[in-house]
Amino acid sequence: MNTEQLTVPSVEAIPILPRLNLLRKPCAVDILHLESIHPVLSGNKWYKLKYNLAAAQQQGFDSLLSCGGPHSNHLHALACAGQVLGFKTTAFVRGYEHLPLTPTLIDCQRMGMSLIFLDKQTYKLRYDPQWCRQQAEQYSSYWIAEGGDNELGHKGCEELAEYCQGYDEVWLSVGSGCTFLGLADGLKKIAESSSQANQKNQPIIRGFLAIKGGEALAVELLEKVGGDHRINTESHLGGFGKCPESLIYLIQEYDEQGLHLDPVYTAKMIMAFEQRWQAGLLDQSKRYLLIHTGGLQGRRGVSSLSANVP
Repeated sequence: MNTEQLTVPSVEAIPILPRLNLLRKPCAVDILHLESIHPVLSGNKWYKLKYNLAAAQQQGFDSLLSCGGPHSNHLHALACAGQVLGFKTTAFVRGYEHLPLTPTLIDCQRMGMSLIFLDKQTYKLRYDPQWCRQQAEQYSSYWIAEGGDNELGHKGCEELAEYCQGYDEVWLSVGSGCTFLGLADGLKKIAESSSQANQKNQPIIRGFLAIKGGEALAVELLEKVGGDHRINTESHLGGFGKCPESLIYLIQEYDEQGLHLDPVYTAKMIMAFEQRWQAGLLDQSKRYLLIHTGGLQGRRGVSSLSANVP
């Protein structure tokens, strides 16, 4: 793949807002900027897609097939990847054809993606492996699961573990759990290949579910990864995609400091971090890394944020 525009993610100290400035500060609070690795194909989406794209090429496919919602960061990134690599792209979209296209879907079409709209009941079939195989065969395409959540997606996210070394805790917003699982596996592999001292110094992941009613998913993810990692299920602010005024205000505050956040994932995790900081629940001796997973194009789905999309 032509990766000329892809860059290594940077790590910077989080801007400290005035309301936090007088509080006890941890040893370090840094941001891993996945949102800045590419103008379009950014965030954790690139890591989920990279090995899927390589597999599609190796298997001789010229078409990619996936699914997502009307504001899907995954579909947006997949359309870009298809345009860059010369793949045809097709997506099953949860929604109805007669409704106006979202800015995300307009971009996807502009980048060459064909859209097929499914009602909510039919869209649930995306979890049925047999249905997915049938669609892949019908469209002669390489199937990529919603959000890039498959084994190759996990493999790509393992690579994020190298940027987490030297920290005590890594904070991460969680949707499907693909990035959480991949990162946990990556940390485990580094520990297994390291000295005994370094094994003990691997960070703990603190995940924050962006969906409401995700307790069963949290239990499933934690059972898979083991260790001391944790997932919070109460910081979704009303559910997936919900964006109350308090969150909009926080995003606008960080905009003024030059840190642009998306309203679906990272901003909610940052808010949860702030709340614990203000409550004195953070350990002053620890080093924290907060992962910015991208998705800034999704700001266009919130009217008060759509005018300022980086």
